[in-house]
Amino acid sequence: MTRITTALLSIALVGNAIAFSPNSVKPLHSHSTTKLNSFAMDSDEDAMNMMMKADLCAHSDTCSLDDAEHYLEEVLHMQSDCASGSLSSEKICEDITFPTQVIASLRQKVENERR
Repeated sequence: MTRITTALLSIALVGNAIAFSPNSVKPLHSHSTTKLNSFAMDSDEDAMNMMMKADLCAHSDTCSLDDAEHYLEEVLHMQSDCASGSLSSEKICEDITFPTQVIASLRQKVENERR
């Protein structure tokens, strides 16, 4: 194929690419009106505070499903930050025992709440 034919074929196949634009992406589920504040971790202390709140939520009867899901997202995001090097908390990034327990507890809580 020539370059022109390839370009025309690509344009024809892609057509209106709105389906791939970020503006057309909708969340899978709506969040409750009681949202937690998602924030960037400015320090190891902030990260540990978030981890402790997530752990409390995982073991609390009063923590909602939405809150548990949000904390799970936050903790998984922190793990991603550890992997990328943007978070270097020894207690969260180096010793993965505590974060792993929190993640497992939150997942169990979410699973139990959905039943």
